[in-house]
Amino acid sequence: MMQSVVVALALSSVSAFNLGGASKKSSSTGTGVGPERPSAALPWTTTVLDGSYVGDKGFDPLGFAKYAPGAWWFGDEGDGSLKVFREAELMHGRIAQLACLGWIFPEIYHFPGNEKTGVDAYAALNPYDAVDQIPTAAWTQILAFMSALEIYRIQKLKDPNYVNGDLGLGQGEGRWNPFGFAYTEEEYLEKQTQELEHCRLAMLGFVGLAAKSSGTDLGVLAQLGETFSRPEYATKAGYYFPVGI
Repeated sequence: MMQSVVVALALSSVSAFNLGGASKKSSSTGTGVGPERPSAALPWTTTVLDGSYVGDKGFDPLGFAKYAPGAWWFGDEGDGSLKVFREAELMHGRIAQLACLGWIFPEIYHFPGNEKTGVDAYAALNPYDAVDQIPTAAWTQILAFMSALEIYRIQKLKDPNYVNGDLGLGQGEGRWNPFGFAYTEEEYLEKQTQELEHCRLAMLGFVGLAAKSSGTDLGVLAQLGETFSRPEYATKAGYYFPVGI
C-alpha cells in the first residue's frame, strides 16, 4: 500500500510536464526572457523575465535571468534562454519532494539491517546520523546512479525538441500512463503550475527539516510530538523559585 502511494505521488508530479504534444505548446519552450520590465512579484524592481514560462511570476531579485546560459552547447554565449535554469528547478524540486518524504519516513518504517551492514544500519531516526551509517558500497552505488542520471539528462537537454521535465510519463502516445491521466490543456497548465509550486515549497521545506534536525538525535516527528507535550518540569512545584523561598 505504501509503495503504491509513493509511486502515485511521484507520477502525479512528474507527469505534469509530460502531456505529449500539448506540453510543447504550453510548457517552457521559448527563451523565457525579453526586454526589461517591472516585476509582477516585486513591483519596485525590474526583470527580464517575460512571463512565458509556466510559474513565472517575475521573481528574480538577484537578476539571474539576465545571465541565463541557456543551451550553452551551441557556443560560449549559449542561446540566452532559461532552459537550463528551468530544468534545474524542476529536478531540484522533484528531488526535494522525495527528500522531504525520505527525511521523515524512517520514523514511520525502516528496513531491517543484516550482519554485513549492521543490524541497526537503517534504524537511525535523525538523517544526519543515518548518513554516517551508509555502507561504502551503498555510497558507490548512489553516486554512480546519480552520475548516470545527470549524463542522461544533459544529453536530453541537447535535443532542441526536448521539453523541460519530460520523463516520458503521463498521457500521450508511446508514454507510460499507468494511472490513466487524461487532462485537458487547461487542466494540464494548472497541473504544471501546481508542480512548480510544490517543488518550490519542498525546497524550502527541506531546508527547514534539515535545520530542525541539527543538534539533536531525535527525528522531526518525535520533535513535533514533544512540541505538544507538557514538559516534566512544569509539574514540579517551586521549580522557578530559589531554594528556601
